[in-house]
Amino acid sequence: MGLLDKFRKKPENVQSEINDTKEIDLKTFDIEYGTTTDGRLQVDFYDMQADFKQFYDTTRLIVSDNPLNLAGQEVYNCIVSWYGQNDCQMLDERTGKFESPRSRQYSGVLAQIDLNLLKRDPDYCNMVMRGLLNKKRVERYLEAGLEETPEQPCGKYIGGVRQTENGYIKFFSSAVGKASHNSNLMINRRQEHRARIEAAKQKAIDDKKAQIEKLQAEINDISK
Repeated sequence: MGLLDKFRKKPENVQSEINDTKEIDLKTFDIEYGTTTDGRLQVDFYDMQADFKQFYDTTRLIVSDNPLNLAGQEVYNCIVSWYGQNDCQMLDERTGKFESPRSRQYSGVLAQIDLNLLKRDPDYCNMVMRGLLNKKRVERYLEAGLEETPEQPCGKYIGGVRQTENGYIKFFSSAVGKASHNSNLMINRRQEHRARIEAAKQKAIDDKKAQIEKLQAEINDISK
């Protein structure tokens, strides 16, 4: 190998290092796959570009193995939580791992997702975890599920992700939303929700009455 050969190879090495650096710079999320103690798929998705205003950077999804059939369509029963990588860590005695307490504050949802794509395609997983399971989006659907006649009946169904010619997009099946909204689970859940609201209203009324009676007693004592 001559002196000129050595000089010719240097640009190739430099270019390789530049490409490696670009790949690192372009990485915007990390995905960790695992299995719960009862055998369900668990996905922890760390969003490196998360907006600090949303108060979380990691979404956890746990999916039941067997799909449900609603309105003739397959829907998975899931639980989801949102937490931060910088949260205070506490020991989970069940797993022996240190985790954020928020990572175990789950909300139950129904979602139309492809488990094979979720595990094998980072782009699909990105759309599910960042888009479909955005915390504000999920909470908006769950709140509507507690209304008797929302604009879009949904129950605990939040939609799904499917592939198009332009990539992956979110979608919502009205038929599945109505089926979930009219299920016995959601009918009972709305009854319990109304009962809690009425109980809170009655407690507020009783507290006000007690305050008024106390003030009246103090006034009577001063007037004597």
